[in-house]
Amino acid sequence: MRGKLVSFGVALLATATVGVVQLQTKAAVDKTRDCDQYAVINCGTLSASELRAEYSTNNGSGQNGTTTKQNDIKKIFNSMGISGGELSGFKNGVVYQDGRVIVAGKTVATGAMMAARGLGGTAIAGTGASRVSVSAMGSAQTALVKMNGDRFVFAVMKPCGNPVTATPPPQPPQPQPQPKAECKSLSASKIGSGTRYRLSAAASAKNGAKMRAYEFTVKRNGQQVFSDTKRTSELRANTAFSATQPGNYTARVIVKTSEGPKTGQQCVATFRVKKPENPPTPQELTPGIKVEKHVENVKYKRVGVNVEFSYQIKVTNTGEVDLKDVEVTDTPEDGITLLESQIVGTVENNQWTYTISELAVGESRDFTLQAKVPQFLAGRLTNTVCVDAPEVPGNPDDCDEAEVDVPPKGKVLVCEPESGDTISVDEKDADSYPPVGSPQCEEAPLENPKAAPPAELPQTGPAETVLSVIGAMSLAGASAYYFASRRHL
Repeated sequence: MRGKLVSFGVALLATATVGVVQLQTKAAVDKTRDCDQYAVINCGTLSASELRAEYSTNNGSGQNGTTTKQNDIKKIFNSMGISGGELSGFKNGVVYQDGRVIVAGKTVATGAMMAARGLGGTAIAGTGASRVSVSAMGSAQTALVKMNGDRFVFAVMKPCGNPVTATPPPQPPQPQPQPKAECKSLSASKIGSGTRYRLSAAASAKNGAKMRAYEFTVKRNGQQVFSDTKRTSELRANTAFSATQPGNYTARVIVKTSEGPKTGQQCVATFRVKKPENPPTPQELTPGIKVEKHVENVKYKRVGVNVEFSYQIKVTNTGEVDLKDVEVTDTPEDGITLLESQIVGTVENNQWTYTISELAVGESRDFTLQAKVPQFLAGRLTNTVCVDAPEVPGNPDDCDEAEVDVPPKGKVLVCEPESGDTISVDEKDADSYPPVGSPQCEEAPLENPKAAPPAELPQTGPAETVLSVIGAMSLAGASAYYFASRRHL
C-alpha cells in the first residue's frame, strides 16, 4: 500500500515539468489482493468459493494465500445484514468511490457503505471494524454482487473481503393485473359402445377471477334435449347424457364466473348420431373409480424434521355411470402428522375424510393435504389414501400411497451450490451452504471493462486525500501535495 502511494507521487512530479497535471481518463479497477490492515478478510476473496471458505473458517482455510485468523468476520457481516447462507449466486461487478455499484455496465445501487478496519466511521460492537462510506477507499474495487433478479441486495469487495450495503434505485409502480376468466374448450366423446356421451369443459381464471358454475346444454336438430348445471370453483367440469335418437347434436357450455358468463365457439362441440341398422342390445353399464396419491408431486420425498409439506390426491370416475357419496379416507403411518388447516373434509385422530356428493363419468377431483414429521424417525413413512363408492363393488374400491423420510439426527437439508442438488449435512456445517431453494451458485463472467465508467488508481486504504486533488494544478501545487502525502505516510 505505501509503495503504491510513493510511486504515484514520483509520477506526479514528473508530469509537473509540463506545468499541468491531467486526470487519467481510464484507470484500472483494482483486482489484486489487499493483504493490509484495512481488509475485513485479509488478502480478500476473489471468488464465491473463497468467500464461503474464509467466512466459515475465520480466514483460516488458506485458499486466499493466508491463514491470518480474524475471529470477528461473521459478526462484521451480520452487522451489515449478511448471513452465511446468502454467500452464493453472485454476479461480478465494481464498487466505485463515489458510492455507485455497477454490474454489466449498469448502476444497480448508489450511496454505498462498507465495513472496513482502521478507516474510522461508526464502530461495529465486538469487532475491529467500523461502518464507513466507500469514499474512504481507493477509486474502485471489483466485487461479488448479490442480486435478487435485477434488484441489488449486497456486495463483497474481492481484493479485501469488505462487505458493502447500498441503496438500489426505486422500483416503478407495477400496474395491478385485472381479473380475467374465460371458457377454454368443450369436447364430446362417446362412452363405450352404448348411447352415452361425456361432455368435458375447461376454463381459466387469472388475477383473482373465480369459477362459479358450468351450464351444459345439448340440442338435437335445433331442439334442446339436455341441460345440466355443475356448481364448482374448479377449472374443469364434466357431465354425461344419453343420445338415444339419431340426428345432429350441438353441445354448448357457458361458464359462470366472477367476471360474468363466458363462452365462445371453442366451447361448442358437434357430433352426429346415425340411425342404428339393428336395435341395440341392452347392456349393463360398468362403474369404476381410481385414486392417485403423491407427495410434493412425486411418490417419495425427503422432508425436513418439523417442516410442513403437502400431499396431492386425485379421485377419478373411470366407469360408465355417475357416482354418488364417494368416501375418500387418508391414513398416515405413525410419525406423520396431518394438519387441520384443510379446505374441505375433516381431520380426526390424525385421519382425513371427505365425501364427494357427486362424481360424473370421467370427472376428477383434486385435494391437497398439509402434513409434517415432528421428530426424527428412521426409515420411510407411508401415507395411504383409499376411496369407496356405493356403486362400485368392493371395500375399499381403490388405494394408493406415497412415502417420505427425514434426515438422520444432527443432519439438515441444504443446497449444494456446485450441482444445485438438495443434500444432507451436519448441522454445524449448515452455514457453509445456501439454504434449500437457493439458485445454483454459478458466477457470471466479469463485465467488459470498457462498459465501466472511467476509474482512478485503485486502493483499499486511505489514499483519497491524494486522489481528491488530482486535476489541473500548477507545478508548485503538485510539489506541495507530494511532500504532504509523504508526511501522511
